[in-house]
Amino acid sequence: MKRPIGFPIFSSESKRFVDKNTILTEPIPSVDLLESACYQLAQYFIEHVDIQTPLHFICGSGNNGGDGFCLARILYFQGFSVRISNIQQYNATAENKMQFALLQTCKISISNIKNIDDLQLDTNEIIIDAILGSGLNKKLDGLIEQIVVKINQFGSIVYSIDNPTGIGSWDDFGGQFVHATKTICLGAITPSLFNRSFEQDIEALDIGLNLEHANPLGWYLTNHQSRDFIEKICPPSKKHDHKGIKGHALLIGGNKGMHGAIVLAGKMAEKIGTGNISILSHPDALPYVSQYPDIQFKSADLNGKTTDFFNFEGYQAIGIGPGLDCTAATTAFLSFLLGKRNLPRLVLDADALNILSKNQNLFAKIPKESILTPHPKELERLFGKFESENEKWKILSEFSRKHEIHIMAKDTYTVLFCSDGEIYVNGTGTTKLAKGGSGDKLTGLISGLMAQGLKTKHAAIRGMFLLNDLA
Repeated sequence: MKRPIGFPIFSSESKRFVDKNTILTEPIPSVDLLESACYQLAQYFIEHVDIQTPLHFICGSGNNGGDGFCLARILYFQGFSVRISNIQQYNATAENKMQFALLQTCKISISNIKNIDDLQLDTNEIIIDAILGSGLNKKLDGLIEQIVVKINQFGSIVYSIDNPTGIGSWDDFGGQFVHATKTICLGAITPSLFNRSFEQDIEALDIGLNLEHANPLGWYLTNHQSRDFIEKICPPSKKHDHKGIKGHALLIGGNKGMHGAIVLAGKMAEKIGTGNISILSHPDALPYVSQYPDIQFKSADLNGKTTDFFNFEGYQAIGIGPGLDCTAATTAFLSFLLGKRNLPRLVLDADALNILSKNQNLFAKIPKESILTPHPKELERLFGKFESENEKWKILSEFSRKHEIHIMAKDTYTVLFCSDGEIYVNGTGTTKLAKGGSGDKLTGLISGLMAQGLKTKHAAIRGMFLLNDLA
């Protein structure tokens, strides 16, 4: 299987299949695969962690603990100050036993943890969580739960290997979990890590897994793995291009008191090279739009009557919603608009989504290959609360396929559910986007890219990936 543009997202079951497939087909013994992964993990620590900072590895009895033992040994020989707390609660796996035996060649302090009082923490140390991986299928209890609570209460910097202890493939099962500062994933990511309630940074390391016959849930986009692909899906460009062949985007919104939202969308569509941009808005928006002479202004009251006289043909994409308002008039406008024939693809955002949430019969009228871009509250209004990340991914993916549209669930890690069933998670967002207007800019960005000829999926991928750079 050819890796497309990012880092694979797997459930823990699928990740185990990929590990076994790599071991059998490369071929490579499991111990060598673990060693190879840990050498790459060690390189990350060498590059990002001060060698003077002591490291405290807290290791369980499974393969995750084996990763911890291996990494501790490698970093010890690289000159790091290392100590290990070994949790003795379950029978160790073969890989864990082998790595523990290799530690005997090192002068590393190892404390056996049989009860919570045996675990001693130090404020000067970075804690390395190698207790349990993503294979967890129930909430924590007993000694491990006590250890996790103690780690969280202590407040040290914590690096989790592959998955924070207490979090499974999808969720935390309502129990305790390690509040990791950073999670370093080896070869694949579990979708639970994109849950906004876990509040952690993700680092993805490619360890050379064989993805032949693999069926990832989706792909995680990162700067170092995905930027080359993103640059290749830019709109087509030729030397003699002119505005007439660079597309025409229509942006609708900016009702009374909310004119700035649609102007932000228009400015972003212009910024990424759209040939022509028109804003259809309330007459009061003219003073705001007229400050940007490269954006055309179309005056209308945004009610049902507007759709009778305004010609929506000639546009390659329409973005609607920023500052639209949710009155009876705008509801009628959107309803009549969606009833028009030969509409181009739409980007529906903000108040357009809020209108949809109250009038769900309109979903069937949305042109195929259009895109919805809800933030968390808008998503909840549209689909209700989800019981789990698993349910969320399943419902949104099925809905996208059924209606042949795309849903971009905006968040810290924005997830794009495509009409063809593919799923992409963006890893380039930062707190720079945590301000009003970011969603309006994204609407203009995607609309402009679509107007220039990109498929909706590609416009959405490029848009969410580059928004942080352009906003």
